[in-house]
Amino acid sequence: MPDLQVRHIIFTRVERAYSPRNTSGYQVVYHSPTLGAEVGQIERTLQCFETGREHERSQFFWTDRGHAVLTRSVSLLQPDPDVIDAGQRPAFLAHALVLSREEFENAYNDPFAIFEAAEDADLFASDEEQLVAYLQEKAPSEKLTTPRRTPARSGYLLEGWTAEELWKCFCLAWQAQALKQQSHSLLLLTDDQHELYNTLSVMLMLMPPEKRAICTFDTFVDGCYPTAGAFWALGSSKGRSHPGLKPVSLAEQRLDLKGGDDGFLDPKALRRTASSQEDFAGGVRHKIKSAWRANKRESRKQNGGRLLSDVRKSLYGPSNRFAVTTQEREGGR
Repeated sequence: MPDLQVRHIIFTRVERAYSPRNTSGYQVVYHSPTLGAEVGQIERTLQCFETGREHERSQFFWTDRGHAVLTRSVSLLQPDPDVIDAGQRPAFLAHALVLSREEFENAYNDPFAIFEAAEDADLFASDEEQLVAYLQEKAPSEKLTTPRRTPARSGYLLEGWTAEELWKCFCLAWQAQALKQQSHSLLLLTDDQHELYNTLSVMLMLMPPEKRAICTFDTFVDGCYPTAGAFWALGSSKGRSHPGLKPVSLAEQRLDLKGGDDGFLDPKALRRTASSQEDFAGGVRHKIKSAWRANKRESRKQNGGRLLSDVRKSLYGPSNRFAVTTQEREGGR
């Protein structure tokens, strides 16, 4: 359970009295003193957000200097006129956590473990009251205790998923690097932000740590589409026709790849994105071992163990040419 060093950037609209620049408008109202040039890059990624409707955005990306950035943005539909906007026009508040590559690796490259820890610590500024407290009373803490997500703690996220749909999740996340190299992004289409967030969480939970680091995302891009390939996955409630966007409809824990799967679900395609057959098999082994070891008791208790058994068959069955040996499958039980 490492204590991670996290640094902060808070971006929103404020009235002059709360501005470090003594001017009203959207701006970085706080950043950790040790941050430098990366502040500008992070600000540019934060500053586009569709206002006027209730929604929340989570982002994970990397700066040019190799810092991991996790952000949470929230709508302010009726903002405090003294703090945010005298005219009470809809606004938004964005809070970014910035970690060195080493600190991120200490969290097993798992952005959702850090999001969960930040939520438990009430670290993200989510309203005007907390914003003012950070600006005028005590700056946000730069230490964040981050428990590792394990199947025992997070296995509930697998409930309701079929083996077939989990296989799709695995395939789409495994090929993040290939998508990036082709300047392509997944476009996950849904009106349910909670389901989108949980689906991304499941996708990254299935990945070994070295693969997670590539799986950058922005969960809400309506009105603010980034360049295709800038993120591995984008979330939207609206479809958009673009050759660099691969639309995937998400509903009730089912993934529908619009226009065909483009080979994403073909084991041959997965092998081409791996450095070797062993790399592919190793990723599958990691997924099954970690899920089976810590979650088998809870899974058996909740559903007779059928879910993980089905996933094992899906990944190791006759249809998978790159199945590992029985001895490898059962190792670590």
